Amino acid sequence: MTLMYLRGRLQWSLLVISVLSGVIAVMLSRSDSGDSIPVVTTVESTIPQTTTTVYQEPVFYTVEPGDSLFGIAERFGLNMAELMNINGITNPDRVDAGQVLKLPAATGFVAVAGSTTMLP
Repeated sequence: MTLMYLRGRLQWSLLVISVLSGVIAVMLSRSDSGDSIPVVTTVESTIPQTTTTVYQEPVFYTVEPGDSLFGIAERFGLNMAELMNINGITNPDRVDAGQVLKLPAATGFVAVAGSTTMLP
């Protein structure tokens, strides 16, 4: 059945070339001439380096007259809800001058609210 498709000289030539190329490739791959060139390979690790967590003391801020919780959070780049949670504040409009607030330690990450909208 294969011979039906191989009618012309071009098809026969292609068949012969393919078969000869395959035979030559097999012979070359099996021959051990000893003229091998050593290949140096390098392996790079994709395992991330181990990091350590360093404890940092929390920062405290004394509320000054005219300060608001929103203004303090904005000044230090904090999330106001997180600031309220850390200090046990239930009413954000109720902070008194002289009150000492605990600010979260700087970690390099900024906590954000649930919204994904960012100011320009």
